[in-house]
Amino acid sequence: MNKLLTVLITLLCMDSYAQHSSGFDAKEARDLIQICNSFTYLDLEGSDEAILPKEYVRIYSSPAYGMDNLFQVYVNQSKTKAVLNFRGSTDKKSSWLENMYSSLVPAKDTIFKGETTFSYTCAEDPDAAVHAGYILGLSYCADDILKQIQNLNKQGIYTIYITGHSQGGALAQMARSWLHFLPKSTLSSRNSFKVYAFANPMIGNKVFAMEYQRRFADPGYSFLLHNPEDIVPKMPVSFNDSTFWKSNLQTMLFDRENFHFKESMKEGMLNMFGAKLNKFNNGVSNNVHEQLVKLLGDFRMPAAKNEANFMHTSKAILLPPTQYPLELKDSSILQNDSLMKVYKRGADGMFEDKSVYKRDKAILQHKPYNYYTALLKVYFIQEYDRLENKYFILPKK
Repeated sequence: MNKLLTVLITLLCMDSYAQHSSGFDAKEARDLIQICNSFTYLDLEGSDEAILPKEYVRIYSSPAYGMDNLFQVYVNQSKTKAVLNFRGSTDKKSSWLENMYSSLVPAKDTIFKGETTFSYTCAEDPDAAVHAGYILGLSYCADDILKQIQNLNKQGIYTIYITGHSQGGALAQMARSWLHFLPKSTLSSRNSFKVYAFANPMIGNKVFAMEYQRRFADPGYSFLLHNPEDIVPKMPVSFNDSTFWKSNLQTMLFDRENFHFKESMKEGMLNMFGAKLNKFNNGVSNNVHEQLVKLLGDFRMPAAKNEANFMHTSKAILLPPTQYPLELKDSSILQNDSLMKVYKRGADGMFEDKSVYKRDKAILQHKPYNYYTALLKVYFIQEYDRLENKYFILPKK
């Protein structure tokens, strides 16, 4: 009798232990950004063994759906947790059209694709709206996502992370909101989801973002991790007429050093001409729609809303930009005595005038490997120090 009671208590403890804990966990983030690097490693190296966390094993890779979207499924060694990992943008035209298809459509509606339909709900508020390209991308993966979650449940796995880098991070959040509103009979109520999205663009309007934040981010089950020098999290082009002038006027008056006039003027113009931005944004999306029909076959999206007020689903955790070694624009300066007298060098041997150095390629800040090393630098400094490569290097052609 005592043995039976012990077994029952153990089983109950195992089940409760498997549930996600609330709050940001650096180890979780590290494991997931390593998994996000899988696609880059497979593409460039042919193997992702060197980057994957030892605790996880990939058990499934989906085919490419719709606009070249696919996802992977991983389980940990003890088979108590799983990961859904969405791939980011690829070099295929359809993948970039998905990003550009940035009109805002209702967060609850139906997409018609030939003889099939995809009815979705990603928020309750009728004013909530989502990125057309990303909800369309999710629609092609949706059936397989449900199938894979059900397969995990058959193995007794209900604790599931949802992650992705860039476009994959956008899809991870979109999937989370969609899963929440599915009919209760679709999936087991025991499922517990937690999102870590890296370098993701925005996926909805302010109303959607605030509802998502209230449901998932504020309780500690959804996190964004961004590099402030990465341009992708600033996309799509947007405006927020309630905060722009107040925040930038304060910066201009009291923090001149950090005030960027060119960037602020750009945002100010977007606010002043918001209606024209809406028209432009929807015009681009109409053109993209026509191109996608040629690639995917006929489909009909919900009517676009007349706004372009994108907003992130929560305040992001900021990771430090990657510091690349400085490279001279013209190394002959070192042999020119006259120029060497003009351009002074500091105690570290570097020129004080940084204009003599090449500018880093901004797109490199977006690379998933640089997000991995940045996270190590902040939370796991000893692991960072042991890295042979501390930044992503473009492969030589």
